[in-house]
Amino acid sequence: MPNSSLSLFLGVTATALVLTPTTAVAQTFDFGRVENLPVLPIESDSVLSFFGDIANNEGYIAFRNADPTAPDAGHIGFRPGTDNARYYTVGPGRSPDPATRGTRSATLEGVTGLPNFFNYLKENDIPLSSIGFDFIPKSDRDVTKTWNLGEDKLGQDWFGSPDSPIEEVIFQANPDDVEYFITVGTTKIINFGYSPFYFVSANDNPGTQVGNFNIFWGNPTPAFKAPGLDPLASGLADAFLQDVAAGGGFIQLFSIDQPELSDFSFSVSQGFEIVTLSYPIDIRIVGSTSVPESSSVLGLFMLGALGTVARMTSQK
Repeated sequence: MPNSSLSLFLGVTATALVLTPTTAVAQTFDFGRVENLPVLPIESDSVLSFFGDIANNEGYIAFRNADPTAPDAGHIGFRPGTDNARYYTVGPGRSPDPATRGTRSATLEGVTGLPNFFNYLKENDIPLSSIGFDFIPKSDRDVTKTWNLGEDKLGQDWFGSPDSPIEEVIFQANPDDVEYFITVGTTKIINFGYSPFYFVSANDNPGTQVGNFNIFWGNPTPAFKAPGLDPLASGLADAFLQDVAAGGGFIQLFSIDQPELSDFSFSVSQGFEIVTLSYPIDIRIVGSTSVPESSSVLGLFMLGALGTVARMTSQK
């Protein structure tokens, strides 16, 4: 998905932000097609919208053992034209390939709601581009401790059938081994509680990687202030947590995309076959850990022929 173009208009009396997509074609994914995952995305009107661009050594990494007989080589699904699934996923901060290693997974591009967080950015001249997101194993853990497919067992860790273009997988890790967080510059300011990642791919265009939905999300989890912050970073973390508390006390990750060829890069390093992908990722503030029935949920994905063009405007 091409990077969004944003223009920011800051009013002195602004209290909220609205991200307004323009010149885009609406496409929907019916979450009623998801049959086996225990949690679904929750709608929110308070959202931080990030984008990870592989051109900037951002995005996310999906990788597997290059030895097809290894237990972490990834399963072969039922869908024609697909190869082994990637067994691991991680942010580029811990990519097995030094050439794709970066300092963050995604950069903040838009804010909807979150008045305390937004006003703090404005009042302290902190650009959106300085805010990042990443998910990685902790610094003293091996990269293979990242989120993975576990036993990679059909009906437990992944779900699919010969009659469906949908594959559902669950990436999990030991909660003590991994972390995902928000940064300002290179300083971690917010940590989140552990969550597995639920991933859905819809092979509606068999034989090609283009035009197929890649969707993932997590459980609603609490947010925590990182320790040892300087006054500026501490104030920004406090502002974010105030908005989380006002919005219900939890956050949920959510990403939906239809990747183009330019969103992929492929490499082999340290015995792993690696795919790096550009992607959008939202941090949604949600007010409940309950989710709607899958049959009642539609995901709206805005995709323009020339990419999504967004305009951020302040509202009184």
